[in-house]
Amino acid sequence: MEIKERIIKKSKELFFRYGVKSVTMDDIAHDLGISKKTIYQNFNDKDEIVYQVMLMELEDDKCQYMHLSEVTKNVIEKLIKMSDLLRLHIANMNPCTVFDIKRYYPRSWDLFRKHKKDFILEQITNELREGIAEGLIRSEINLDVLALLRLEQVELAFNDEIFPPEKFNILDIQLEFLDHFTRGVMTEEGLKIYNQYKNQQKHDK
Repeated sequence: MEIKERIIKKSKELFFRYGVKSVTMDDIAHDLGISKKTIYQNFNDKDEIVYQVMLMELEDDKCQYMHLSEVTKNVIEKLIKMSDLLRLHIANMNPCTVFDIKRYYPRSWDLFRKHKKDFILEQITNELREGIAEGLIRSEINLDVLALLRLEQVELAFNDEIFPPEKFNILDIQLEFLDHFTRGVMTEEGLKIYNQYKNQQKHDK
């Protein structure tokens, strides 16, 4: 593994564990067993490292999503497996990580918002369209409006003015939003299948 990739992966690990703001270049160098000079030979500053970590994370997100599309039987199963991925992902991340990027690293946050607008919105729209074709999502919904609603819910959960972290858990918020949205767009048949998956999910825990 090249040194640049090692730095990005180690930085991600530390950012996710401690938050971004509290991790210094010295911390990254120490954990890798390299000099800080070596880091600066590969990255101009910490902002660039955060940006590269975000790029890697969003690419991983795309790969995981495309894999789900290949292995799930219907849109309901895909939503359930997405909630499992979300649970695993956020449970292993310090909530300060997202808040720090949003507050102090606008270039990286803009990258996330572009990913949200370009990739996530397209996937949500496709899911709703597929669900309608499968008879699991109501055909009378305004697809464009609800796709945008779901998109904005993702970022809303990270608004610490509305959901202060000392009172709310990001994972709980995201899963609550997803469950509420999913139930709201389903047909009776879709809801029946969804509840079966949810019950099986509880049984497997």
